Amino acid sequence: MRGVRALQAGWLASQARASLRFRRAIRNPERIQRARLDALVRTLGPSAYGRHVGLDRVRGPEDLQRLPITDWDAVKPWVERIAQGEANVLTTEPVEVLEPTGGSTGGTKLVPTTAQLRAEFAEAVGVWMVDLHRHHPGLVGTRSYWSVSRAVKRGETTEGGVPIGFDDDASYFGPLERWAIRRLMAVPADVAKLPSLDAWRHATAVHLLEARDLGLISVWSPTFLTVLMDWMAAERTSLRGALSAGARERFASAWDGRILHGARLWPQLQVVSAWADGFAASHLPALLERFAGVVFQPKGLLATEGVVSFPMVGWEGHALALTSHYVELEDLADGRIVGAHEARVDHEYRPILTTGGGLVRYALPDSVQVLGFIGRVPRVRLVGRLDRASDRVGEKLTEGFVQQALARLWSPEDPPRFAMLGPREDPLRYVLVVDRAGPDPEALDRVLRDAYHYAYARDLGQIAAPQVHVVPDAWSRWEHAIEALGLGLGNQKPGALEIRPQVLWHIAP
Repeated sequence: MRGVRALQAGWLASQARASLRFRRAIRNPERIQRARLDALVRTLGPSAYGRHVGLDRVRGPEDLQRLPITDWDAVKPWVERIAQGEANVLTTEPVEVLEPTGGSTGGTKLVPTTAQLRAEFAEAVGVWMVDLHRHHPGLVGTRSYWSVSRAVKRGETTEGGVPIGFDDDASYFGPLERWAIRRLMAVPADVAKLPSLDAWRHATAVHLLEARDLGLISVWSPTFLTVLMDWMAAERTSLRGALSAGARERFASAWDGRILHGARLWPQLQVVSAWADGFAASHLPALLERFAGVVFQPKGLLATEGVVSFPMVGWEGHALALTSHYVELEDLADGRIVGAHEARVDHEYRPILTTGGGLVRYALPDSVQVLGFIGRVPRVRLVGRLDRASDRVGEKLTEGFVQQALARLWSPEDPPRFAMLGPREDPLRYVLVVDRAGPDPEALDRVLRDAYHYAYARDLGQIAAPQVHVVPDAWSRWEHAIEALGLGLGNQKPGALEIRPQVLWHIAP
């Protein structure tokens, strides 16, 4: 305990400067953002892309706005040059790895990661952790679990010799911080290197069950944790043989005959953090039931390309990460692009980031709503994905609509753990995959017909009647589908609408 406390205190002290910078941003976000832009121009401007678009001539926000807004399709050719081994493509800094993440239509994106981008992620995490420990001093002296996914791309490199993917999330920090963080984690990073999903899950469970001093659990999707705990419950007999006497006793007391109770498994547990916006909201009740009495903190918006927001105790929504990247906001109502300090409450925006990884005016496919401010820093919540929509014949089904439509098919107190809609061909129709007895196809069709263009396409015969497939192990099949794409499970979540055909076919062939 004393060693953990000392390490923790040292790591938190190393984050004090990040916390101070954010407090300055609260008072004067324009000044902080201008400093971030100046630093980024110095690093990115002399690169091949920087010279191509004129970033090297940018002297302030007004100059930057004359540069093109980009998305992955625009960036991809430049990343391919990096993958071939070319230097100074998007940034003058060396690219350490190309980090894999999922594309909306099924392809894997390889996002360039540099030391500067790592520092930008660490900046946001540092502010979050200092704030969390200040408000929950009981965390001091405890260990943490940050979801460790299997390293599905372990050891791979591109044709040009660039490594694909970090070994674990601690790699986003500097050497000394990595050394401390890895000793504060309840589940070691080596678990990610296990050869199979079953071996990874078993090792993760054993390490967690032995961690009596667990104080913080940080995962992405609520279902990532509830599925893991349900697996522990189902495998009680086999797990007991791998546990110490104390862990076996806590394990037995945590099982009530139906679910495992987190507070009994981990008596020092203070906080659980996970997504709570969008599709994840429907899975929160199951998580909260398993962690009654433990503080729940909704997680901010973080993409592989950059961090948009992070939570602050006592504030609704999440603070924009203005000390990490240069942030612009595109108003989805009128297309106007503003600085973060110019955001208006209740407006929905698309975040546009310029980052140390070399992405310049990169528009993320997400919609966020401004709820208010911390000082002059906007607080936002995730509304949904802008790139997750299905429009085969003009039906224009979006993830947000589908999420709301499916929620009407079952009781809000008892939603299925897994429910996903997606299109199928020959003939074109929509298929709902659910892990328990689902609604009849006519009921599904009725709620989908609330989308005018879908109803019109159905009446014209362009779309056949929908089907419902009950797949009890749908979650496990989804996990295998994600790994088959070369993606880690820890930062993925099943959405209400899946437009990648290979994922849907893997779940319901």
